[in-house]
Amino acid sequence: MVSEESILLEILLIVVAAKALGELFDRFSMPRVIGELVAGILLGPSALGLVRPSPELEALAMVGVVFFMFSAGLEVNLRSLMRRFREGLLVALAGVAVPFTMGMALGYRHSLDLAQSFALATCLSITAIGLSVRVLMDLHMLTTRVGLTIVNAAVDDDVIGLVLMSAAFALALEEVEFHNVALAMVTAIAFLAAGFALGIAITRSVRARLRFGRLLGLHTRNPSLKLGIAIAFALLFGYLARVSGLHEIVGVFIAGMILNVLLGESAEREIIDFTFAFFALLFFAYIGVKTDLRALAGATWFTAELLVAAFAGKIIGGALGSLAAGLSPREAVVVGIAMNSRAAVELAIAGTFYSLGVFTPEIFTAVVIMAAVTSVATPVMMRGAVRLLGLRR
Repeated sequence: MVSEESILLEILLIVVAAKALGELFDRFSMPRVIGELVAGILLGPSALGLVRPSPELEALAMVGVVFFMFSAGLEVNLRSLMRRFREGLLVALAGVAVPFTMGMALGYRHSLDLAQSFALATCLSITAIGLSVRVLMDLHMLTTRVGLTIVNAAVDDDVIGLVLMSAAFALALEEVEFHNVALAMVTAIAFLAAGFALGIAITRSVRARLRFGRLLGLHTRNPSLKLGIAIAFALLFGYLARVSGLHEIVGVFIAGMILNVLLGESAEREIIDFTFAFFALLFFAYIGVKTDLRALAGATWFTAELLVAAFAGKIIGGALGSLAAGLSPREAVVVGIAMNSRAAVELAIAGTFYSLGVFTPEIFTAVVIMAAVTSVATPVMMRGAVRLLGLRR
């Protein structure tokens, strides 16, 4: 049990270091999120060891990513996002198919059984979009064609990932009941359809906006009450997404897009400013804390091959899907890179497979290293690609 004093000290260290390095990186025209990740790595077990992963910080980081994705949703127009649905779906399908195939091939090459190969391929197919969204926001590209395609692809990727994870767990437990997989997919799609339908109805009709705003109580003149209602609405959508089998960040992002046309600009700015002053710093710096680079000492040839498959699979798959959707080659490269981040989502999935006995210690270590390297590399690669390819910032 960590004492209250040490938790407060760790939070203080994270906030100060992340903010300082974020501003420093911004001075050199680098995305702030890279500085925040570096701050976490320096404070964590990889370097100084002043902050260590704990259940308390894990919970705060989860709240942090919820508020961050809620804030990102507030900046996205739902109708603009839906216009990029086709592009996002093609990117998601190709961005899963290519790394999944490479994962199965890698498992076959190293004589892994079907459950191990399928689990490994699933880990390669998952995208943790939080980091990429943050880079898009830092580069003022979230609402561009590239940004909206990436966000669309991430939502679709979450649904596909849900199906793959369900199948992988079924294989691991030798309970291949595919009707459960189908039910999980239907539930997730039903939630997404209901959420987007509600959002589209509100954005298209002034009368619907007025009625729904009045129903939620957003017409109150009490600013704190309005903020409380908005946050409660976002948390409700996050909970419903989780119950539907999706990640909660999908739900809060949809809630943010719905509230985009209901909240006033001042209320939106309060939420966004506080999120980036505290919650976002905690989340992204904590990813750095959990990125234990000492694991690199356990790297093997299998790890190296897994890293190649991870980078090549997602970048090539995302780029091919983008080209098929009509994006330019330059845009396709950035989209492919953005789909490459795994982060904490990967660690949680890999940990589950390890606890079930599907992953050996060598496979688990390799996946942990892969998640760490892609998390650190993706923001740097995105920024470099945007600059070198001359895309609008």
